[in-house]
This record gives sequence, structure tokens and C-alpha cells, in this order.
Amino acid sequence: VSTQSTWGYQGKKYEVPIKRNYIESSELEKIKDNSGKVLRYYDPGYLNTISATSKVCFIDGDKGILEYRGYPIEELAEKSSFLEVAFLLIYGELPSQREYAYWRNKVMKHTFIHTDLGQQMKSFRYDAHPMGMLVSTLASISTFHPESNPALQGEKIYNNKKIRNKQIHRLLGNTPTIAANAYRHRIGRPYNTPRNNLDYVENFLYMLDRLNEGKYKPHPKLVRAIDILFILHAEHELNCSTAAVRHLVSSGVDVYSAMSGAAAALYLSLIHISEPTRQAEISYAVFCLKKKKNQIQQ
Repeated sequence: VSTQSTWGYQGKKYEVPIKRNYIESSELEKIKDNSGKVLRYYDPGYLNTISATSKVCFIDGDKGILEYRGYPIEELAEKSSFLEVAFLLIYGELPSQREYAYWRNKVMKHTFIHTDLGQQMKSFRYDAHPMGMLVSTLASISTFHPESNPALQGEKIYNNKKIRNKQIHRLLGNTPTIAANAYRHRIGRPYNTPRNNLDYVENFLYMLDRLNEGKYKPHPKLVRAIDILFILHAEHELNCSTAAVRHLVSSGVDVYSAMSGAAAALYLSLIHISEPTRQAEISYAVFCLKKKKNQIQQ
């Protein structure tokens, strides 16, 4: 839906279209003073500025609405896994059985990190904060893969679909291992090696909690609870971390440095942390209420 608004400036009138409750900055460039200088929009902190529109996610916290690619969060939380939702967010559609098998296999193969990266993590102080370790280690991954670094291989390297997908698989696979190692480091316990025969979240909890049990498996209810939590936190529009990534990648930096910046934005911003948590709590409450209502009706 588009409407027209009339702006007056220094004796001149301009027609400015309003689309979906916003105006495009290019329209402001048409508004000039008598000397020909373009009208600028001053917005400290970008409090009333949007830098992108998205078909990936829609959120309305006041109404308890959260949708990924048009799918209600309640439906995804009840019927899908985090890896399925990750595929949906990245590629636009839920995977077929064949696509999911390939996707899961690729991601789980990358849960194993380079041994030198593991040694680097062990060099942190015993009381290093896990988020600080995550931020630093994500940035370090780029040094292990110079063949995937735009600064070294050219800015168009990510135009290659195969190379682009490999970075996606690697990031999704490496990150839970790095996060689990950071936690284990903080509590003074050795790192656990990933297990590919477990599912994504199940493997993450295994790496977090296994002590010396030979056949340890996390409790299924805990696995499902964390899986739903991951789904609820998977996407929240243009938040602080997303804005940080967009800003960094626009410079042509490698994806691992960009993800490190995103983690740093989450680590340092209390506002950023509270908002997705609030939205997730709202969405999960709606999910639970609807599920309870369905059970009563049945």
C-alpha cells in the first residue's frame, strides 16, 4: 500500500510516497534548498531509521506474533527442529527429507573444530568469560581458512554458491562446539569431542554436560526445550547483531569476523539481550497457551 504526502520546503512543494509506513531516503534527495543543497535527515542512534526491509521475519511483541518466512512460531516450535528452521530462514523454504539429510550431514561434519583452535581456547585465563571466548574464537576461524577470505581472495568470492554454503555449514557446526568449549573452560573441565550420531541440540548438550559416562545422552525433554529455545531466538528482525553484521559485511570483511562482531554486539548490549528474550518469552507463552487449548479441545 502506497500513499502520497505533500512536503513544503522554501516555497517549493514535493510529492513524497509513503510505502508500508516508511519513506525512502532517495525521496529526500529530491528536496533541495534554494542553493541546490539536498535536505538531510538527522537521526542520532538511528532511533527512527530502517536500513532494510525483510521477508525473513515478522515480529510484533505487543500482540505476541513472531513469524519466520510467514510460518507462525507456534507451528515451527511444535513441529520442527532448529536445523529445519535454520534452513527455512536461510533458503526461504522448509527442507524436504532429502534436503534435510544432506543439510544435517554437512552441518554435523563441521562440529569438529581444528585442533589448533581448541588449543587456542585452552590458552584463555581460567576465569575468562565464555562470551569473550566465543567472540575471540569466531574471529580466529578466518585465519584457518584464508581461501574463504574476501580480503585475500577477492570481494566476489561469496558469489560462489558452493563456497558460500560451506561457510554456512561451518559456522552452524563450529559455533556450538566453541560455545560448549568456552563453558567447559570456565568450569575447569576438559572439552568433549562432538558426536555425529546425535542431533544438533543433543550433541550441544552432550558437549556441555558429559563428565566421564561412556554412553551419556542428554534427557530428551531437556533437548526438546533447548531446541525450542534455539528456534525462538533464531531470528528477530533487524536487531543490534544483525545491524552489526550488515555494517561489517558491507566493507567486504570475511564472514567469521562479521559473526564475531555480531556476538560482540549481543555480549555488550543489555538492551539487545533483553528485547529478544522478551519477544521469545512472549512467543513461547503464546505457543504454550495454544498447545494447552488444543489439548483441552481434544
